[in-house]
Amino acid sequence: MRYLYISILLLSVYSCKVTTVKDYIESDVKESDVFENLYFASATIDYVYKADIRVYGNEFSGILIIKKVSEDKHRIVFTSQFGSTFFDIELQNDSFKINSVVEQLNRKIILNTLIRDFSVVVDEKGPVIGKYYNDSYNVLKNRKGKRSNYYFYKLSDKRLDKIVQATKMKEKVIVSFNKVSDDQVAKNIKIDHKNIKLNIELNFLK
Repeated sequence: MRYLYISILLLSVYSCKVTTVKDYIESDVKESDVFENLYFASATIDYVYKADIRVYGNEFSGILIIKKVSEDKHRIVFTSQFGSTFFDIELQNDSFKINSVVEQLNRKIILNTLIRDFSVVVDEKGPVIGKYYNDSYNVLKNRKGKRSNYYFYKLSDKRLDKIVQATKMKEKVIVSFNKVSDDQVAKNIKIDHKNIKLNIELNFLK
């Protein structure tokens, strides 16, 4: 009976493994390896998107601007089409500053999630703790707190295609970069949450 319990436990743990790179081949990490995300790396571009955010049954539509204001700081402002500000956040390394936020979004779980999401989206470079590959992708793994970020680069053009954020057991968020231009601008970005009712879609305006 004891061995039956152990077998059930092992089966349960195995079945809950993150599937992100389950069927990928692992390779050695070099000290020089870093992930790179260049989609919001230019300080000369105002990244302006039409944004649709759906969170717990509420929908917010408007204009979202991401601006790199210094070497390691981005400012993200989301306004309605009439000019009212939904939120105004500054991200710098692992810190943040909230300049303003509307009451509907000013809940700890929502605000922390938005900050974590956009921190992943604008994070340009960092150390790698795991490397994987298959016939379509090279994948670099980076650790952030209790979660890991998996950066998927297409083998065909070495472009960053998506970022999957996961805990040890489950995938939490998938960020996909679509319709990428020659000057490294993602014309469409989707942020899909697996465990909470929060989804974001951005479509580039200029």
